[in-house]
Amino acid sequence: MPMTTTKKTAPVLLLLMSVALPALAQTAPAPPPRSAVDPLTQDAIKKIEAGDVAGGIRDLEAQRAAGGAAPQGLALLGTLYLQQGKAAEALAVLKPLADADGADAAVLYNAARAAFAVKQAELGAGYLQRGAQAAPDSPAARDLGLLVMRQGSLVEAYSLLYPWAAAHPNDTEARLAAASLAVQLERPQEAEGFLDTLGVSPDDPAIRLLRGRAAAQKGDGAAAVALLEPLAPGVPAAMDLEYRRALAEAYLVANRPADAVKQLTGHAGQHPGLALLLGRAQRKAGDKAGALATLKPFADKLPSDVQAVGDPRPLIGIALEAGTLLTELGRPAEAAPILEKAAQLYPQSPPVWEALAQALDAAGRKDAADRARDRLDDLFRSAEGPGGAEVSADLREAGIAMAAGQNEKALDAVRRELAAKPGSLQARALETRLLLTLNRKEEALKILQEALRETPDSADLLYLRGAVQMSFYNWVAAEADLRKTLQLAPQNTAAMNDLAVLLMTRDARDEARALFEKVLQINPRDRAARASLDQLEANTLPPKP
Repeated sequence: MPMTTTKKTAPVLLLLMSVALPALAQTAPAPPPRSAVDPLTQDAIKKIEAGDVAGGIRDLEAQRAAGGAAPQGLALLGTLYLQQGKAAEALAVLKPLADADGADAAVLYNAARAAFAVKQAELGAGYLQRGAQAAPDSPAARDLGLLVMRQGSLVEAYSLLYPWAAAHPNDTEARLAAASLAVQLERPQEAEGFLDTLGVSPDDPAIRLLRGRAAAQKGDGAAAVALLEPLAPGVPAAMDLEYRRALAEAYLVANRPADAVKQLTGHAGQHPGLALLLGRAQRKAGDKAGALATLKPFADKLPSDVQAVGDPRPLIGIALEAGTLLTELGRPAEAAPILEKAAQLYPQSPPVWEALAQALDAAGRKDAADRARDRLDDLFRSAEGPGGAEVSADLREAGIAMAAGQNEKALDAVRRELAAKPGSLQARALETRLLLTLNRKEEALKILQEALRETPDSADLLYLRGAVQMSFYNWVAAEADLRKTLQLAPQNTAAMNDLAVLLMTRDARDEARALFEKVLQINPRDRAARASLDQLEANTLPPKP
């Protein structure tokens, strides 16, 4: 099946290749605000509705020239200029309105379109950001999501696009973007939800590529291979590496590592992600020496500063694989420095600390190995707070499996823990997190409802249910649970953070700010609260000229 760039396929290919999207090209200008329309603007609107658009524009231009145009008339004139392709004229009209405090979301959106059209990207991005804040369900949020996606901020882009795409099933571009982001963020069920409702043939090659990656992420290697293998003859050169990566992932999940090696040999180059995938395939195929030869050049060049790393996951994976291989090959003294640097770069990774402890043990550095295991235990105890209980073998196994992306295995271990200790809040919290990661929200909510019937005043369970309600966008129910959590446990910083984020969705900035500040008073090192507060403060500033 040739992968030709048909009219329907092309936009999907652009998404998958992360090519600059025409973020503002697919949606029409938003209508201007209609509240309290003055009589002169009403007269212009009547002409336009009667088909005399030119006459309406002349009237509005005359009002503007005479200095008597109302804001609604100027907003309408800017919109009409945009529809006629006169972006510079539109921006000249709309900019003073958009720069004002409390500007209408539609005005900000149209001003952004005009700014992008005249290549004032920074100005346009600022207007989109303000428009999305003024109306989170507006086209501004949608276009800002596409823009942020193009810039590589996948999590932020998905948080902007998901609500819009879910609410607008006919917006193919937004739903394709959301599906692509969901795959990149390893949320396969959500990706399939968007793909199932597209008005595009399921046999479209680019759709099959997304579906194949989603199937592999769900653990269905056979289905992924069946979707991807027929595409090979027509893959465009620009997508060759992306296709090879997807098919190799599918082969690995389908327990066909030799085929994965064949796909990637000679193609990994300087791409850490492809090298990691090739090394894993070689190791699984029994070629440990080949895997080490693939991975060690990357592992030897790990940076010392986390600021030098964009997405640390591929390099951390390389360090973990290379270090484990060196230990297995009887070279733990070489493994330890690599894993120590990985732990410095990614100190929250349980698999790295576990592998480091094993390497240090094998190298005869028992005291250092004990310190690494203590650090691992600290990671698992942190969910319980100061004085938390010792970590059981099942929870240790779950944490390591979860950090390695083996969520089903982690869930099995957590449920063994819950079978032995039904009242373990640490295990219940980890179970909830895993179910959300696996997109089994309904199951998580049902479990928490049943648990709360037994202990209705449990602050911990109420917090967890509030978090699950947020995943459903059930804002009212989530807010009630989070507020009750804080009544019962006033120092619960996780509930404060989540409630503040929820309040930001409806622009209750003052209370959100107060909550973030309280979190930082309790824990000045809370990076999530600091980042959210910094973003909140930055977004209250006027846009740059």
